[in-house]
Amino acid sequence: MKRLLTAAVAACSLSLSAFAADEPVDLDMVTKIRDEGFNRSEVMDTLRHLTDHIGPRLTGSPGLKEANIWTRDKLTEWGLKNAHLEGFDFGPGWTFDKAVVFMTAPRRTQVYALPISWHPGTDGVLEGEVFFAPIKSPADFAKYEGKLKGKIVLVDAVPEQKEPKNKVFERLDKKELKEEVNYRIPKDGADDPALWWANYIANQYKLEQFLAKEGAIAMVRKSPRGAMLIEASGYQHKQGLQATIPGVRMATEHYARMVRLMDDGETVKLSLDIDASFHTDDMQSYSTLAEIPGKGKNPEIVMAGGHLDSWFVGDGATDDGAGVAVVMEAVRILKVLGVEPKRTIRVGLWGGEEQGYFGSYQYVLNHLATRPANPDEAFKYSEPYTREFNQFPIRKGAEFEKFSAYFNLDNGAGKIRGVYAEGNAAAVPIFKAWLKPFEDLGAGTISMNDTGGTDHEVFDDIGLPGFQFIQDPLDYDTRLHHSQIDTYDHAYEADLKQAAVIMASFLYHAAMRDERFPREPEPKALPTDKKAADKKADEKSED
Repeated sequence: MKRLLTAAVAACSLSLSAFAADEPVDLDMVTKIRDEGFNRSEVMDTLRHLTDHIGPRLTGSPGLKEANIWTRDKLTEWGLKNAHLEGFDFGPGWTFDKAVVFMTAPRRTQVYALPISWHPGTDGVLEGEVFFAPIKSPADFAKYEGKLKGKIVLVDAVPEQKEPKNKVFERLDKKELKEEVNYRIPKDGADDPALWWANYIANQYKLEQFLAKEGAIAMVRKSPRGAMLIEASGYQHKQGLQATIPGVRMATEHYARMVRLMDDGETVKLSLDIDASFHTDDMQSYSTLAEIPGKGKNPEIVMAGGHLDSWFVGDGATDDGAGVAVVMEAVRILKVLGVEPKRTIRVGLWGGEEQGYFGSYQYVLNHLATRPANPDEAFKYSEPYTREFNQFPIRKGAEFEKFSAYFNLDNGAGKIRGVYAEGNAAAVPIFKAWLKPFEDLGAGTISMNDTGGTDHEVFDDIGLPGFQFIQDPLDYDTRLHHSQIDTYDHAYEADLKQAAVIMASFLYHAAMRDERFPREPEPKALPTDKKAADKKADEKSED
């Protein structure tokens, strides 16, 4: 839950460098961490095994389960204790073996397309005429009733052609880091982020169900990326609600060409040959947990994590194999150094992040807190985190009071440049002290702003300290995110070594400080703006 803070508070908190000296930093330990992390690192070996050897790790798939087992065993080999898998209800897994798509008329040419996850295969070659039906939301269904039977339907509009931005690879400069620091004051009446996400997911189910009811034989969506990059993310994984017709995401350029041909009066036809499989032997998926035990019978807990699952079109190297490898390397470093922490240092390698924080939120439910579900029909298709976001009361669990802090890495493979304090002014001087020994590595920016889209949110939203690091973007957003080129080739050794060293130091100092990490006030309900949420879901559906 995001709390409202004034710009004045942000400015004051960021000027408290004088107080940073009050936060002790073990420079001898920092030196040892740097030596081990820079000179005997295993972070790239870990990432290479996850990507080159295991590959895609879609939630529910055999690839994710293999990664769960491998990470559990590797953490045990390094000396961590209580390494185990923690399950959550999810639904069937899904994989594909083949996707061959041709435009067969008005001329024959292969087009680039990949199947949308949790859509069925074609059971051989499927051929049909293409029909263009740009559907923005369920409000558009009526326009196409009775027109789609036997057709392969293109459902996305083609945006106006624009000049591309040529800046593909980026490291944050001083100006951009300052922009991250400048506090973004929340607006009154902001829309509930869970509601627009619920609407976006519900619209995906409703769209496919409408096409199937109308007799369409397949669905084609435009990739939200250009330059022949394909994102094929799909969310219809709920048992009994899977798609019943094949669906593919097509390269934007090939998709737009077909629309232009139809605009010119041509009859366009496609053939699809897709092999896809559903995995129903285990309807649970899993996260991997392990720890370095703290001292005493009931120590407090410090955590770090990233998400082990990935989408299936690439190998999940930067999203989020890099974060997983960094977290694993951080605790490997601490074990090699023989650290005996005051607090337990626990690792969470989450499953199901891409579909809505399934693994990390299940951890919250199991250990930290529960909250009631939203009964609104809009949340029918939503995952637990979305249904329960902004719902009260929060009922505290067994480990709530002894939880200290959680640190997450999931913004690509770029090095750490700083950390988001998530509106927690008391965290700022602590982070200043902890980052001081790493200024020579480019890390030193502290922002009072919130950031979203990572597993730290499930902790922050129940009033516990959860943080995501500021990272260099590299080409994560411009090319890699959820695309088929998210491979090992786009992760860089120097960046991941730097990130692992800083993560290890944060974990060490959080585990050894005298007091539990400071918390923000307990969450209060956010206002809900349903109109804004519906509009945002419609805009995302056009991607």
